[in-house]
Amino acid sequence: MKTTALLTAAVCAAASLSAQTPPEHDVTEQSVVWVVPGLDRVAVRRDVPYKTDATKTLGLDVYSPPGARAGELLPAVVFINGVGDAEGRSLKDWGIYRSWARTVAASGWIAVTFASRGAQVEADVADAFAFLAKDGAKLGIDSKRIAAWACSANVTPGLRFLMDAAGPGVIGAVIYYGSSDPAKIRTDLPVYFARAGLDSPRLNAAIDALWARAVAAGAPWQMVNAPGSHHAFDALDETEESRRIVRETLAFYRDLFEPPAAPPTANAARRALSFWFGNEYGKAAEAYADYVKTHPDDATAWLRLGLSQAHTSQPDAARKSLEKAISLGGSQPADLYNVACGYALLGQKDRALDALDRAVAGGFRNRRLLERDDDLASLRGEERFQKILARLAS
Repeated sequence: MKTTALLTAAVCAAASLSAQTPPEHDVTEQSVVWVVPGLDRVAVRRDVPYKTDATKTLGLDVYSPPGARAGELLPAVVFINGVGDAEGRSLKDWGIYRSWARTVAASGWIAVTFASRGAQVEADVADAFAFLAKDGAKLGIDSKRIAAWACSANVTPGLRFLMDAAGPGVIGAVIYYGSSDPAKIRTDLPVYFARAGLDSPRLNAAIDALWARAVAAGAPWQMVNAPGSHHAFDALDETEESRRIVRETLAFYRDLFEPPAAPPTANAARRALSFWFGNEYGKAAEAYADYVKTHPDDATAWLRLGLSQAHTSQPDAARKSLEKAISLGGSQPADLYNVACGYALLGQKDRALDALDRAVAGGFRNRRLLERDDDLASLRGEERFQKILARLAS
């Protein structure tokens, strides 16, 4: 049996047993392990119709923060029902979903839970989000600031929807202890993804494979491994690890919905340095080119601009930048070494060897770097390079 099938079976079993099981022994009737103030002052509007067809009307529940003002549009967290409702009992009526919705609303945002049908769950998930995009303002929801939450078997269709079909108003998601196989991994959707270390090895192997896809795609995922936590830790594990993840989840939503104000002026040197440090020479060349417009006497900036241009096949610009760096006093041994690297990349061996000779004469002593630096590869077959190298201790 596949992992997703196991999870779906577990969810269905939990739903079917809940009517017979005392609440204290029922996982679906637990509350979130981290408690925020104001839970009892959350306003709830139940069973708002979002979809009607020939067989059924499906509804959603809307949880609003204490003191929410009429006409005010607030961000919303939508709890994905990706497994459908068991006979006579909707997922949105489970105690843990009611608790999560109140936790979100008490934190200052609207929470939405909804009914869905197992056989048509993917269409129902898409239609619930489409309804909120179109008519969310009537419920006090800012349709441009909607985030998702999905756990366990709900993740399988939920993440497919988020990666493949969610509209521009869906700006982030939280995923707990579940896996999926979306056709693509979006690189524009932030995701907070928590993995329970004590979960099924098969499920965690699937999550690990999904994480590897996200890393390979360069997706903006925060991937949190909770080694001491079980499946459904947010409902079951009264531990600091579990509570921390709930707090981080709320912080993730807060930053998503209310990003910190940017500093009044960006640090242009730091921005250029980040690209330089990361060997992103194309971006570094652009950043340093902008920087020297306002700092024309900065020898280090000109030197790094020249090297970045050399790395990105801009020979004329690189030569001029390197010469500018030298003219501004970029003649310390380390500077001259970098100048040599730039000229070597440009194929100007004589200029490169001149700069390297001056660097060694001035005190540069790192023989190992000369022997291994890829930027100097074009010089290593030159007799003059070997003579320079011989002047350095082994």
